[in-house]
Amino acid sequence: MDTKILVSLSHQVAMRRQMDIIANNIANMNTTAYKRESIMFNEYLSDIGGSLPQSFKKVSFVQEMGIARQMTNGELVTTGNVLDVAIDGEGMFKVRKPNGDIAYTRNGHFALSGDNTLITTNGGEILDDGDAPIQFPQNSDGFKIAPDGTVSAKEVGQIGKIAVYKFQNYGLLKKIGDNLYSAEEQPTTSEEYKIAQGMLETSNVSPVLEITNMIQLSRAYAQTANLINDVQQSSKQAINSITKFT
Repeated sequence: MDTKILVSLSHQVAMRRQMDIIANNIANMNTTAYKRESIMFNEYLSDIGGSLPQSFKKVSFVQEMGIARQMTNGELVTTGNVLDVAIDGEGMFKVRKPNGDIAYTRNGHFALSGDNTLITTNGGEILDDGDAPIQFPQNSDGFKIAPDGTVSAKEVGQIGKIAVYKFQNYGLLKKIGDNLYSAEEQPTTSEEYKIAQGMLETSNVSPVLEITNMIQLSRAYAQTANLINDVQQSSKQAINSITKFT
């Protein structure tokens, strides 16, 4: 196959992958605390061999390198629900899923379980800075969550402190569903944040930006397809010419 077609196909594969990421961003534009993603590519050089000079043997392809997450804050909106909390700054909540696995999230739409434990809407326990669940005494009320994450209740006092952790590379976090992420990297305690009670963080996806990127990508994909078609037509014409000559 013509080298120009191989290179063009590698670009098309990369653009299809990039389109998937853009579509996912748009689909999650209303997901609480969702973080915009983009894909990273790198040049991959391949040696085609043969008797050509060395400078002509290296062919440049496109290689996917991973996902980058834009961790800038979304807008904080007031909900009036005392169990809704948003992180203003860097960090993620630590969650113990019902199966015991540890996960992380920015989604602060919390609830209380049957035994008054602070949980996610999918039943994961919100952990404190000692990896223990935060449990309110029965029949307590007047829940307060301070800017540093300290949780208290009227006539009870301090109950615990919601832990907030940060990562060196957020792009290495793996999605596991329900707006949760698993991590192989060991996080560290975040200090650059404030907890806002009665508020939720919106997605940081800009619909205008994503749609603009989608249009530009569609045009680039079409141009590459036209290039492939032109190369194929040229090859076909060359073969026909040779056939007629012989």
